[in-house]
Amino acid sequence: MQATDTTARAIAPRPVPNDARWHRPAPLKRTRASKPKVRTGCKTCKIRRVKCDETRPICQQCRKGRIVCDGYDSQLAISKTKGLLTPSSPGSAPPTRRFSADEVPFFDFFRHALTDDFAGYGCTDFWSRVVLCEVMSSNCVRHAVLAIAGLSSAISESMGSGRSRTRKPSALCPWTARNIISTKQRIALQHYVQALSLFRRQVDSKAGAQSPRAVMIMSLLLITFELLQGNMDAVDALMTTSIGLLKDSLTQHRQDVPTPKRKAIWLPKEDDVADIEHILPFLSIMGGWTPFLKTQRANLLLWDTSPQTQIPEFDPSDTRQLQTEWSRFFSRASAFTGQALITIMQTHPPTVPITLIQQQQTYLAHLDTWKSILSTALSHATTLHTKNSIRLMQLHHLTATIAMKCCLDATDTAWDLYDSDFQTLIDGVLSLAASSAPSHLSSNSKQARKYHASFTLTFGILSTLGPAIAKCRNHNIRMRALEMARRMPWREGSWDAEAELFGKLGAVLLEERGRVK
Repeated sequence: MQATDTTARAIAPRPVPNDARWHRPAPLKRTRASKPKVRTGCKTCKIRRVKCDETRPICQQCRKGRIVCDGYDSQLAISKTKGLLTPSSPGSAPPTRRFSADEVPFFDFFRHALTDDFAGYGCTDFWSRVVLCEVMSSNCVRHAVLAIAGLSSAISESMGSGRSRTRKPSALCPWTARNIISTKQRIALQHYVQALSLFRRQVDSKAGAQSPRAVMIMSLLLITFELLQGNMDAVDALMTTSIGLLKDSLTQHRQDVPTPKRKAIWLPKEDDVADIEHILPFLSIMGGWTPFLKTQRANLLLWDTSPQTQIPEFDPSDTRQLQTEWSRFFSRASAFTGQALITIMQTHPPTVPITLIQQQQTYLAHLDTWKSILSTALSHATTLHTKNSIRLMQLHHLTATIAMKCCLDATDTAWDLYDSDFQTLIDGVLSLAASSAPSHLSSNSKQARKYHASFTLTFGILSTLGPAIAKCRNHNIRMRALEMARRMPWREGSWDAEAELFGKLGAVLLEERGRVK
């Protein structure tokens, strides 16, 4: 009994003194927690005094209310990204970038689905190695890659079967921020705006000279995004701006115009610049032969077209080096044919300077050498992808040979002598497409129906069919080339099949009707 009383006293509540009630604390007054006012919303939401979700380029509040969004304060947008471009000291290990949970699917889509599509038949490792490595050390590249992946994923979803199918973006029907198709496109635009803003800050930075390699990579990524949108005016502007930024480092840029001396700034050596610097001149020169990049047609005069005394020595079995050297030569030869045509048409009556004839003969001799090099490389190729890459180079070689032989003819009748070569060219394209039928060429394959990107910045089929469509006057050959171009992918760099055919078919029909009369 005594133990029970002891236990009861132990668990009983402590007695309160008589005067404790006068010392009870007063009940706390409830107040609203103070938070810093958000000043980064859009201008429209600030005026309306509503909470902005800061979605870019158009916030959801304005979208739901069907109100024109006036955008964001540029200074506040820049302050949010402050510190993202702090350059690391030369030789230091680059910081590793972590992807958020929302970004991982886009990066995986880029890495697994787009790198092969973008490379096409090419053997370059620009997409599979250079870009993927740069993603981990550069915020600019990271946002650009996520933008490309988001847009490509949005295009892929929009190409589904059914009545809701959306047209592919092209020069005839581009995708713009005014007509956002899906959430993925909106996210892609957000990443693109951030990438572009960071890149501008990087270029305008007064800290010193920017790495040519970094500028090349970012320029090509931004150009790729605009090409995927079908925004050719932006592609044209980006190419011209990039060439201006890199003109001192591009070996193919004409250097005969004296430039003011600038203070030399040391930059760390970048051993792969030589392997990727030919991509931008190639895009500019090949884009100059399309009706969409008008500035690039004028930019043909910027490139050095003097033929080299000899072809550099390299191992033909190294397909990556083979493609790099061939791309440089092919770009130089294409620029020469364009400059020659401009020079001849500027004289009245058209006359051919002796220097152009001499350079033409040198180029033709080099083309004969390249024919042997490509044949040797093909005999050493072991994989189907490598063989197809070299076969495509051979098709471009045949196209370049025909164009080189006809470029000094102001009457445009020399093309009539090469109907058999055009026929060989078309047969080669058919054989190439049938031998492997990768996703970016076969419109009947399951992979093509999924539609990843169907887009490449390297060599493509359309540029080989262009002269056959525009210059060959044999009706059957020309119609076969047109039909093959119609079945080809919608985009190979700036060569947009749909838009190209829209204009060329009309010109072909008018020309043939005129000849019948």
